[in-house]
Amino acid sequence: MKEKSRNPATKKIARERIEVLFAQAKLAFSDHPERSDRYVEIARKIAMRQRIRIDREFRRQYCHHCYAFFVPGKNMRVRVHRGNIVVTCLSCRKKTRYHLVRPHVRQE
Repeated sequence: MKEKSRNPATKKIARERIEVLFAQAKLAFSDHPERSDRYVEIARKIAMRQRIRIDREFRRQYCHHCYAFFVPGKNMRVRVHRGNIVVTCLSCRKKTRYHLVRPHVRQE
């Protein structure tokens, strides 16, 4: 196994590559949904190899059970239930719940 790089520049490059892969997954979904899933798989492998977290905006774009790339209305269902966002993957039927955080509005 390859030794982990200690250079912070490689982590920056990895983040950029992950961003590019998710952009490509979005573009490729309409013609090749399986290719989008492969892009997600590659992005996850890059993140694991470099030991970096995938940003929240990208983490919520794929199923954490079957690693399918999400497109609302095509292969995912979104519901709001008791203060939680419930995302159902229509490929594997698993549900993921995210707590809905409402922005605090200051009253004057």
